[in-house]
Amino acid sequence: MQELLIVEDDVILQLSLTAMLRRDGYTIHAARSVAEARVLLMQAHPLVVLLDLGLPDGSGFDVLNQLKELHTPPLAIVTTASDSIAVVIEALRLGAFDYLTKPLNNDLLRTALRRAIEYQHLRRQANENARLRAAEEAMRATARAAAHHLSQHLTVIMGEAQLLQEEVQDDELRAGLDRILRATEQAAYTLSGLRSARHFVINADIDSEPILDIAAAQERRQEQRES
Repeated sequence: MQELLIVEDDVILQLSLTAMLRRDGYTIHAARSVAEARVLLMQAHPLVVLLDLGLPDGSGFDVLNQLKELHTPPLAIVTTASDSIAVVIEALRLGAFDYLTKPLNNDLLRTALRRAIEYQHLRRQANENARLRAAEEAMRATARAAAHHLSQHLTVIMGEAQLLQEEVQDDELRAGLDRILRATEQAAYTLSGLRSARHFVINADIDSEPILDIAAAQERRQEQRES
């Protein structure tokens, strides 16, 4: 359900808009003053606010200023009975997405709401994509740093194992050292893939951290080598 907040002090108009938009499938929250609007903005988190500029305890401009302070602000469609272009310009300057003049045309109102909601969905998707890209880049940077430090330790292990293998005479011990060398070589190959990783498996839970897919990174690296 799409949540809307109607801020309108005209009781008849507010009830009419609420009934119509609920029939259209929206979830409606209603306020008749700046004070009520401020409370509902913190509680309901609507996608769009249909905002009358003339309110009994202040102005719709006060609500527009509050919207700018919210972490994920809804879009505001202001409604006004004034035909002053200065009023409209001030509303748009304060961040209003659109404006409608009274008496309201229902078709124009529905169109404005659809545009605002579509814009909100696109904006939130863009923000989520940016968050995921930042998380992926942080994972790559961490992987490269970890791979660098581990590779240094593996170089020491491989060098010492090779020296010991040349010096010892016991066949069983030499076989053990050979297994160590093969394991460190495999670890070094995995770290090489880790350094060039560009693929991630993203959990469906958006609050979880991205999971590095080393196998996919190695496959892509091999493809690049062969191309």
